[in-house]
Amino acid sequence: MDLKPKVVEVTEANFEEVVLKGSQERVIVVDFWAPWCAPCRTLGPVLEEVVDSLGPEIALVKVNVDENQGLAMAFRVQGIPAVKVVKDGRLVQEFTGALPKDQIEAILQPLVPTVTTAEDQLLEQAEAKAEAGDLRGAAKLFERLLAEQPAEPKALLGLARVRLEQGQLEAVQELVNLIEEGTPEYAPARALLAQIGFGQVCKESGGRARCAQRLLADPHDLEARYSLGCCAAVEGEYETALAEWLRLVEQRRDFRNGAAREAMVAVFHLLGRQHELVTQYQRRLYQALH
Repeated sequence: MDLKPKVVEVTEANFEEVVLKGSQERVIVVDFWAPWCAPCRTLGPVLEEVVDSLGPEIALVKVNVDENQGLAMAFRVQGIPAVKVVKDGRLVQEFTGALPKDQIEAILQPLVPTVTTAEDQLLEQAEAKAEAGDLRGAAKLFERLLAEQPAEPKALLGLARVRLEQGQLEAVQELVNLIEEGTPEYAPARALLAQIGFGQVCKESGGRARCAQRLLADPHDLEARYSLGCCAAVEGEYETALAEWLRLVEQRRDFRNGAAREAMVAVFHLLGRQHELVTQYQRRLYQALH
């Protein structure tokens, strides 16, 4: 039987074919339930939604324990709802009760193999070109992907980064505005706008050399220190920028209503949480604020 990620009722008669044999080809999630069980009715739609979102490599089946007591005994079901996950003919995971969606995702997602699509490959190629400095080549690939999927947030973010490198600031603004709030790409996209802001601050302050001269003359010139950090960020010297802004937070955390802290957070998003500078300066910023 060809199962797709949808609800399939299973009985003792077809359990071996659907679950045991079927689990050789994909992960099978078995939901032991009963019509009179209120938590079962709560869990069912959530479980179906999660399984459906994980694609064709996982399927959901439901076993009514009132009608299939032998299966419930075989799986040692002592309370319902009870969920058993079968892979390659053996039990690999299980839980009892109506867990929230995020916990169910955390249990099931690691069991499902990642399927690389043509879109994923195109996105990887575009990101590789951007990292190698081939901005025109990267832009073409991002645009090709967006022609097919106009709302793809990773492609929108990737193209926005390329346009920022190319100095096309209006295009960056337009692309960032297309990325929906709540997606993982939203905060990094807004950070690109902050990077544009750093450039404006640097220009208005007279440039990096001018800011450095002002700080030499007066180490307590907070505007000069903030602007110097902005100039460093524009030039990609993020460690210098973070160091200047952190010192500013330590001197006066409420400067420009927390502008230095917000600038640091923007750079954290630009670099990504795995970057060593982010790990280092997140801790130092926390210590400065607390």
